[in-house]
Amino acid sequence: MTLVEVMVAAALLAVLIGVAVPSLQGILDARQTGAAKQLALTYRYLRDEAALRNVTFRVVYFLDQARYTVEVGDPETLVFTTPEARAEFEEQIEDDLKRYTQREIDEGEAGDVTDKLGRFAGLSDPALEGTVELPHGVAFNWVWTPQYDEPVEPSDEPPDLDELEENPGQVVYSYIFADGTAEQTLVRIADVDDEDDGYTLEVEPLSGRVTLHDEVLDYEDLLEWLPEEGPELPR
Repeated sequence: MTLVEVMVAAALLAVLIGVAVPSLQGILDARQTGAAKQLALTYRYLRDEAALRNVTFRVVYFLDQARYTVEVGDPETLVFTTPEARAEFEEQIEDDLKRYTQREIDEGEAGDVTDKLGRFAGLSDPALEGTVELPHGVAFNWVWTPQYDEPVEPSDEPPDLDELEENPGQVVYSYIFADGTAEQTLVRIADVDDEDDGYTLEVEPLSGRVTLHDEVLDYEDLLEWLPEEGPELPR
């Protein structure tokens, strides 16, 4: 190849790169936008369906696996205030079950206990996918609800793919109630390499209104209206 041919080839390559990079960035942005809008539509659908069906829904986020699923439960389901309270409840159920033999459990004599285990089940709904995986290059940076003191982020060391059934990694729950209200929730969906490039989904408490923001929201800013101390009650 002559020097002129090399220069022409280099110029053509530079032009192709200049066209390809913006196109690739546009594809990544479209993936983020699509994933965020799909999650927002899911919450809006669940808010309406919860009131119509008289059930409680919960969105289960598997942060390390960049996916989420929807489960349905009893309308009177109680939400734990902290992950520790949920773990304590589950340990108590296991202790209660130890009082029964396997035969008694199979015959339904431990129904009062086993019913508590099945508070939520996987949802089969033609309007919803069983499990929704985020597109390649898109991830959950964090999820926050009042159950958690701070936003929950993916694990520094994700679990082994062969052990996901026993150890799914970081899991976060967000609830939508039978009266049409919802648990206050923030979900950050962004580029895996740039957490500032993405969307923050906000689910407002009580109203269940869903809003997408193209900037990072701080959960503490949403709680500024709360007084530091409660009112002093007359004795």
